[in-house]
Amino acid sequence: MAPKKPAKNNSGLAIKIGSIELANPTILASGVLGVAAGGLIRAWQGGAAAVVTKTVGIESRTGHPGPRIVGIYGDSLMNAMGIPNPGIQEYLPEIESTIKHEIPVIGSALGNSPDEFASVAEQLAKAGVTAIELNVSCPHVGSLYLLGMDPQSVTEVVTEVVQRVKGKTPVWVKLPGSTDYPCLVKVAQAAEAAGASALVALNTLPALAIDIESRRPLLGAGIGGLSGPAVKPIAIRAVWELHQAGIAIPIIGVGGILTGSDVIEYFLAGASAVQIGTGVLTRGSTIFSNVCNEISDYLKEHGINQISELVGRINDAGVSS
Repeated sequence: MAPKKPAKNNSGLAIKIGSIELANPTILASGVLGVAAGGLIRAWQGGAAAVVTKTVGIESRTGHPGPRIVGIYGDSLMNAMGIPNPGIQEYLPEIESTIKHEIPVIGSALGNSPDEFASVAEQLAKAGVTAIELNVSCPHVGSLYLLGMDPQSVTEVVTEVVQRVKGKTPVWVKLPGSTDYPCLVKVAQAAEAAGASALVALNTLPALAIDIESRRPLLGAGIGGLSGPAVKPIAIRAVWELHQAGIAIPIIGVGGILTGSDVIEYFLAGASAVQIGTGVLTRGSTIFSNVCNEISDYLKEHGINQISELVGRINDAGVSS
């Protein structure tokens, strides 16, 4: 049995994402510590209020050739994993082993069609996940990235998944990493209209880095996804654009979070929760509790009772699209 997560006295951090209540606003992002139950449990013990699994599909995937991940620009990273995974049937025991410790688990699903997305989602829902996150946006799997930039395709996927899980398990949509904000708004609106319960903004951004001596890309697959502090201003603007556009479902910000101040920025822009990924790799699994302590200090210093009071409260004079 996994050790109990230590109790924390961080008042004012509880949040809601639709019908889901979480003890604090931090969630482990997909692809980090999510390969096995042990990593998911470790993130929860480090203070995460919920954890997102590795993205899984119907069949296993070997992913891209190495190198698959490189450090760049300080605490930022580029990766081209190619979504390696054992397939949903092989991965279910890891999910079930995590859930039995009463940890909120968000199952990340992929597919090559609406039916495949829905088939994975059905199995995740049956396993008892708290919510399902649809990865329609991985930048180093071209078909997914293109899907996530097309409102009609997103509508078809979300509609099929929501119908198949019969509305009993909330469905989140992870938006592509992109600076095409008008397109992101249209995709978000399509996902919301199709029944999505929340949006995750953003996935890693398509990027390329080159070794000038060998004149070859640093990553084995060439193009990869950029994450970490380098993408934070882009992701924060995406959250702000979605909030300004009147998206009514919760927005979960992700990208470059290392401190409590980073989380406050996302909330001011319009986020209702955040996910942390690269920060776990650079700062360790206790980043969640450290960030929560820093948020708690900020709330006390500014006389704020609940972090939810900050959602969308940016003083946006002079800010325009």
